Amino acid sequence: MRAFLVTQPGEYALTELPDPAPGPGEVLVAPAAVGICGSDLELLDGRRPAEYVRYPVVPGHEWSGRVVSVGAGVTGLEPGQPVVAEGVRACGVCARCREGRSNLCAGTYAETGFTHPGALADRVVVPARLVHPLPADRPVEPAALLEPAGCVASGLLELGPPPAGARIAVVGDGPLGLLAVLLARLSAPRELILIGHRAERVRFGRQCGATDVLTSADGAELAPLQGSCDLVIEATNRAEGAVAAAGLARRGGSVLLLGISGAGRPALDPDVITLGQLRVQGVFASSPAAWRWMVSLYGSGQFDPSPLVTHRFPLAETTAALDVLADRSSGALKVLVTPG
Repeated sequence: MRAFLVTQPGEYALTELPDPAPGPGEVLVAPAAVGICGSDLELLDGRRPAEYVRYPVVPGHEWSGRVVSVGAGVTGLEPGQPVVAEGVRACGVCARCREGRSNLCAGTYAETGFTHPGALADRVVVPARLVHPLPADRPVEPAALLEPAGCVASGLLELGPPPAGARIAVVGDGPLGLLAVLLARLSAPRELILIGHRAERVRFGRQCGATDVLTSADGAELAPLQGSCDLVIEATNRAEGAVAAAGLARRGGSVLLLGISGAGRPALDPDVITLGQLRVQGVFASSPAAWRWMVSLYGSGQFDPSPLVTHRFPLAETTAALDVLADRSSGALKVLVTPG
């Protein structure tokens, strides 16, 4: 089969690999669409922390596809069935796994597309226990975005429902921030404000359900929001974004931090959290409960991330897809590779 293989940082190409076969308890899937994101770029150039990657590896952790065949002992899945699958391959026996939070598994880190072969290939093998079937009447391709959306959903489930008639702000106009807008609107907030810094990205906010869109460069527009939001969702991958989010939250409000800044230094003033009695929630990957929620929302049509897809490339042009994602002038929002 064809596969996009990263042998080591800086060395990658489309190559031929043996066609995999599913073992007991496994499923062989033909990926229909694979989303690529900043973590894939980190994998390519060696910026991903060593404990979260294992070279050589086929990337591809955001994907949807159709079942090709199943291994011994697998039931409930049939060839041709559309599916998605959780990426984190948890141990299943540690304390976090036993409480249903396998995304926080205390065992050795393992995830499809980072330590195990991912979906940037004609075929991918995944454990059947991680597979979620999709309704046959829903499009398969946009379901590739359920993985990043699940990260937002994990945080929202941890925090619980926002108060009725809430004012919600999302800081960050990238794919994760816009997915957060799509999910936050389902709680019927009084106001849902997207705050970004690129005009071509912020304009997507209203399409996703934002009642207002602002640019972080306009201090006059942002000033009235300070200390007024019931829930603030940060998705900037910058330490400054976390600081801004905490400043927008009202006393007793909640802040959901999705971004990973890599700053390695304190940024938030702890007094802002203490004196404001803020509830600050971090997120790592997507919990099984969040996956189930997202698949349900997608299956019912309540969640549709397709407007965020701006570019599509065939598997043979994966390098070009990655270049477009890395080019901030390309206008790319969500880039998909379509092996099928």
